[in-house]
Amino acid sequence: MSPQGELVYHFPDLQTTATQYRPQGIVSSLKEQLWKFSQASSGQLMLAAGLGVANIVGAIILGNLLQDQTLVQSLGGWVAFVDVIFPLLLVYGIGFLTVPLIRFIWIKWRNARIEVRNQNRQERVAILNQAQDSIKQKLSFARQFAAETVIDQKDLAYTTESDLVEQELEQVDKIDAEWQKRLNESNS
Repeated sequence: MSPQGELVYHFPDLQTTATQYRPQGIVSSLKEQLWKFSQASSGQLMLAAGLGVANIVGAIILGNLLQDQTLVQSLGGWVAFVDVIFPLLLVYGIGFLTVPLIRFIWIKWRNARIEVRNQNRQERVAILNQAQDSIKQKLSFARQFAAETVIDQKDLAYTTESDLVEQELEQVDKIDAEWQKRLNESNS
């Protein structure tokens, strides 16, 4: 209980740790990272877009050439095969540009939502940093109970680093002293 009548909870068993606590810099709030469209460089993206445009333009030109069915039949063989798969080539060319465009729009929409969430977090942190004096006093009072018990090598009963028998032989004096202490306590 604090002098102001505030309840402060203290759990010493939960303050036992195997390593010394080293305070690290704390960021004011978590910041969600924005999505990137691609890991490729801008030059690589421009080349891919150029390839997609060339693919569409080539498909349109090819489509115009394949309109003359007498020419297609007279050339036969390879040209007839291309005439059959032309719709597939056209769908591929359109998809080559459409799928990344849809993904680009989706990422822009998603990043806008991430920006809003990041802004909301920043606003909440600002509100928390302007805590009332009573909360600041309570936190200050609670800090005096924040002692940490650090368990080091000499406090260990057993470790997995070596065999149990070896450990017992190394600590025979410590184990005997502990047993003697327990016997003395039970006799008194």
